[in-house]
Amino acid sequence: MSKSFGGVAAVKDVSFTVASGEVVALAGENGAGKSTIKNIISGALRPDSGHVTFGGALATARVGGARHSGVATVHQETSLFPDLTVAENLLIGRLGSRAMTVRPARLRGAATPLLQRVGAGFGPAAMVRDLSAGQRQLVEIAKALASEPRAIVFDEPTASLNLAERELIMRIVQQLSGEGVAVLYITHYLEEITALSHRVVVMRDGRTVADRATSELGRAALESLMVGRELAQGYPDLPQPRPEVALSVRGLSDDTRVSDISFDIARGEIFGLAGLMGSGRTEVARAIAGLAGRTGQIEVDGRQLRRGDVRASVRAGIAFVTEDRRREGLFLERPIRESLSMVDLGSVCRSRPTGWLDNGAERRLAEELAAKVRLVARGGLNAAGGSLSGGNQQKVVLGKWLSGQPRLVILDEPTRGIDVGAKAEIHRLLVDLAAAGSSILLISSEMEEVLGLSHRVGVMHDGRLAGVLDRSQATQEAVIRLATGGAR
Repeated sequence: MSKSFGGVAAVKDVSFTVASGEVVALAGENGAGKSTIKNIISGALRPDSGHVTFGGALATARVGGARHSGVATVHQETSLFPDLTVAENLLIGRLGSRAMTVRPARLRGAATPLLQRVGAGFGPAAMVRDLSAGQRQLVEIAKALASEPRAIVFDEPTASLNLAERELIMRIVQQLSGEGVAVLYITHYLEEITALSHRVVVMRDGRTVADRATSELGRAALESLMVGRELAQGYPDLPQPRPEVALSVRGLSDDTRVSDISFDIARGEIFGLAGLMGSGRTEVARAIAGLAGRTGQIEVDGRQLRRGDVRASVRAGIAFVTEDRRREGLFLERPIRESLSMVDLGSVCRSRPTGWLDNGAERRLAEELAAKVRLVARGGLNAAGGSLSGGNQQKVVLGKWLSGQPRLVILDEPTRGIDVGAKAEIHRLLVDLAAAGSSILLISSEMEEVLGLSHRVGVMHDGRLAGVLDRSQATQEAVIRLATGGAR
């Protein structure tokens, strides 16, 4: 198959097969062409050349055609209706096009075995808006299984899930394989590729560069195939923090989720914030950034911040990299240069504090920031932000804060859903920021990332800071013990 967008080739002459009961991992960096392949297989895109067959029959190039051919897709971004029940979401494709009366009891009865099949701990009458990210992903999988597919495509199904939820999804994939369903599994987690797949198809720059048995590839070899070079093993060496306190938090509460949080971060220190999903990590970050109401005291370089004041936080030198880059981090339908320049508009206007935008100054600033984060934008900086791969979108979300030297950089899941190459670049950038004197508050669900990048690790449990561990104390066992309510 081949597919181009605006003269840029996204997929070039790609061919592979998936057998019944086989799990094939589709691996590659962001922008390698994996999403295009997924969208062609699901019927959402028509290839410029080539074709897809299921059981020897040619697939129809439309979403419904793919479904009727026996393939289902579990998307990274769930396609659920939040204000409908779980049962209504699961079976909405069976309701038909003619006017009819929907019987809720019958829907719930039909949905129950689907939920049981995925091990859901909630019922069909639950409202989707009340479910966690992991529970919504289970609904998405159950919805795909409702059509009894012969093949199923998983697109980053565990990207936003905690460890326990990830293990549940992996067990479901293994179960489907045992039932004879063909599985195409797209993920950036190399350990999932190793644990789940029989074979790995590696893509780079829109082409297939390897189609090998998983047992033949170690982690280093797989990374090298994906990025086209060998990656440095492990995490960068951490710089020595400076003695002065950059951020002081005392008695922070948001009156909803977190209560009585106190900690300090030194200048040049990377402070990891760990905990299970829902423990209050994000709420702490948003309160410090001025994005939520709060009580308590927050000081940056000895100056107290006003509560709930985003502008005051930005003026104090606080940068906030959101966990939801697509909704809160950049303009998907506007030029990339606008997303890069949004934080420092004053420097690209002809008069301050307001005035006409200097297009040349904005272009130069955007080019400078793009170079700092090694942004890869095939369509140039005038292309829409949504045209970028996930990893490059994340570089924009971080890069927009780098026109000056931020005093504090808060990062909430900065490497979620991005490839190993982009992840290594972001790790290096964080260490460089710390070495230059910025303090870092790092939130990540990847235990290895938190332990590998942090001077100290604070662990959240049920809205409170359960403990702070020095780097020498911060083992996976110690973090999990605190995160689950155990003693230090």
